[in-house]
Amino acid sequence: MSKLDWLDKAIITILNQDARLPSAQIAKRLGVSDRTAHNRVQRLIRMGVIQPVAVVNPAAFGYTLAVDIFCELEVGYQEQAVEAILSFPQVSYLAISTGDQDISLQAIFRDSDEMHEFITRQLHQIPGLRHTRTVLIPRILKDTYQWLPPDDAAENPHPGGQPGRAGQSF
Repeated sequence: MSKLDWLDKAIITILNQDARLPSAQIAKRLGVSDRTAHNRVQRLIRMGVIQPVAVVNPAAFGYTLAVDIFCELEVGYQEQAVEAILSFPQVSYLAISTGDQDISLQAIFRDSDEMHEFITRQLHQIPGLRHTRTVLIPRILKDTYQWLPPDDAAENPHPGGQPGRAGQSF
């Protein structure tokens, strides 16, 4: 995949802050035509660079307790464990990891009783699960959906430095 240019990166940054912003407003902020902004957004979607999705706020449903759980597995049980963990609705993130843990996951609960029930009656029943380490997350400061590409991801910097109109930031 080729690197993105300054306009792609600027559009991504704007949409990351407000994905509902119409192309016309994006165009106005960046000093380009409506058509250019619209076509760029559509291209970024087609290329798989951005995905238009709704981000759910678990707290709006009463799920205010988040934990990271690191799992150590017996050799040969990874596929079976992943399949089981993917079926749990409490799990919001699951990844294969390296080091002391084989699997890393994040789960969301209404309270500590619900968390304890999940860990002891569901997670620890998975065949091959040797050990878990649970870390309470009191506050998430930056979530995965807020990630932006670094500055050097843009192939061609904006001519004249700052994109958009003079003195205007995006």
